[in-house]
Amino acid sequence: MNIFGKKVIKQKPDEPQEKPEDKPKTKETKERKYFEVFGDTFNQLNLFKTLTLFLAAAVIFQTVIIKTTVKKPPLVIRVDQLGNADAFKNVQSLQKITAPEIFNFTQYFLQYFTAYNFYTYDDDLNKAFSMMTENCRQKLNDYFTINRVLDDIKNNQLKTKLNIVSIVIVKDAPDYVNLKVKGTREVKSYQNTEFSRDIIFEDELSLKKVERTDKTPWGLMVDAWSESLFKNKGNE
Repeated sequence: MNIFGKKVIKQKPDEPQEKPEDKPKTKETKERKYFEVFGDTFNQLNLFKTLTLFLAAAVIFQTVIIKTTVKKPPLVIRVDQLGNADAFKNVQSLQKITAPEIFNFTQYFLQYFTAYNFYTYDDDLNKAFSMMTENCRQKLNDYFTINRVLDDIKNNQLKTKLNIVSIVIVKDAPDYVNLKVKGTREVKSYQNTEFSRDIIFEDELSLKKVERTDKTPWGLMVDAWSESLFKNKGNE
């Protein structure tokens, strides 16, 4: 408005100034906990701690998975000449025990266990018992006690010549082998030249197939043994 030649400017009323706390909070300001330099550093440290714990948990989980995988036997697939696939869940089944190995194991066992010799019986029987399973060892130890075998060996100073006539594989299963063994034993004495026994026997054995190790190189252990005598005559 122009009064007396002067121009009057109408001032607008003062508008209220916007306070900082009245500003709308953005996403960044809501999420952040600290605004100081020390606070930002502390916040980053918390992030790194969380990340470290996550990585450590991942490493532990991976280690457990690897150990479990290593212990698990591999799945082996064998293909024959006709192209037929045969899967083996237990790789040990591929370590086939041959008939000569079975015969050799049986001959050694019967030599240690039944061919008594006064001078070597202690060592021989220890070897024989090491070729047995725990259950079989207990049963045959009772057999020795009941029949007083050790007393017979010591009192008569026995020496025995074992002659195996035949070894027949009755059944060859994936986990065990059943055998029948026929033969003779000629028993003499170191102290009495007139002492003699002539024995004709038939033994039945059940051999358990086990993992090949330094202690079980054949991959076999005696799980059961029994004997039938067809002749047991002598001069004592």
